[in-house]
Amino acid sequence: MSELKQIEMTKLETFILANLRCTELDEQHTSDMQKKVQEAAEQAPELAVILDMSEVGFVPSLSLGALVTLLQKSKHRQQRFILVSLEPEVRQMLALCRLDKLFEIYDTIETASQKIQQST
Repeated sequence: MSELKQIEMTKLETFILANLRCTELDEQHTSDMQKKVQEAAEQAPELAVILDMSEVGFVPSLSLGALVTLLQKSKHRQQRFILVSLEPEVRQMLALCRLDKLFEIYDTIETASQKIQQST
């Protein structure tokens, strides 16, 4: 299967922005997302990673596990991993699993960017 174009990676001055362009993080999207985010994060460990999930309406448990893995690897590199623009259903799923306490979550990319700049 060819690589999906459902994630856009943009390297900015203070962070890497990963825009997910899918409504559901199924197995193929999750694999692609994990690979691209991990590669970008390893290439610029000094930058925070922001995962824009504004278009994602459903995250199955397999994908939650992938997000936790990305978070753990980022923490190992002392790199911030931030989720932004979560749909209410996705935010609720994270809360039910108590994962909302693990992740740094903001409503917008702008808010996350401001928090990153304040900490530098």
